[in-house]
Amino acid sequence: MRRVVSVARVLAFAVLALGLPCFAGAAAGQMAGMVRGTVTDAEGKPVEGARIVFKFEGISRDQETRTDGKGIYAKVGMAPGPYTLVAEKQGMGTKTANITLRIGDRLIVNFEFASEASLGTPAVAKAFQEAVAASAAGRNEEAITRFQEALVLNPKCYDCQYNMGLVYAKMKEYDRAATAYQTAIELNPKAPDPFDGLAAVYNAQRKFDEAAKAGQAAASLRGTTGGGGDAGAVFDQGLILWNAGKTEDAKAKFEETLALDATHGEVHYWLGMANLNQGKMAEAVQEMEIYLQREPKGRFATEATGLLSQLKK
Repeated sequence: MRRVVSVARVLAFAVLALGLPCFAGAAAGQMAGMVRGTVTDAEGKPVEGARIVFKFEGISRDQETRTDGKGIYAKVGMAPGPYTLVAEKQGMGTKTANITLRIGDRLIVNFEFASEASLGTPAVAKAFQEAVAASAAGRNEEAITRFQEALVLNPKCYDCQYNMGLVYAKMKEYDRAATAYQTAIELNPKAPDPFDGLAAVYNAQRKFDEAAKAGQAAASLRGTTGGGGDAGAVFDQGLILWNAGKTEDAKAKFEETLALDATHGEVHYWLGMANLNQGKMAEAVQEMEIYLQREPKGRFATEATGLLSQLKK
């Protein structure tokens, strides 16, 4: 999913804490988040040595780790913000997940790869593994051909359809990617991954309403919760609506985020921007100040500080 995260919006709260002590080390510790989970195959067996890449949206700030002998991975000390998680294992394919990590979040994101048994027959597994290898080597056309061969042998191969969607998306053939993801959903309606893929495709096509629905479905199915998971999903919907230019609708989602999680920090920045766009300068100032109190080193701290200096002139 590639999840769209853009620029700014906001709402008003009259509570400004005064004289709160600030310790840089403590603040950094409180800001850091953690993502952990398991990687298994379709039979529930742990996948050792799977590579998990954490791609920070909009910035080249990738981090990675690998699963241990029990298929467990964990990444600590992560900055808040939107991430795409990519799980990879040679011969087993690729899985992706989209999350928004907030200050102090502890999220659990599990991945399930195909197993030879789940693919159907050894011939299907061979074609699938060849397709995965071709995709990893950047031979996208060959990968598509091999996935299609696997699907001829097993038309109900969910992992073939899903991974084919990933390859089409990489090739920017978005309509074909969407078709593959939709077919994967039909084959496995409880899998969140193809909904993430659809959200990314719809974002690329600027179909923001559809992207919001797909992203919400993925978050619901995945259950990636850790302090206010529902609030995080609503917040993401607000960001997508903002990118679509639907300021009022986005603002409503940001307000709903606060109703679900009053401790959410970044939402104040976005709500502040919404007020700024509506000419509500006093409310914009209040929201920016709350944002900087809660996330003094947040990803929009520089922008918020600059805006405040202008708004207070």
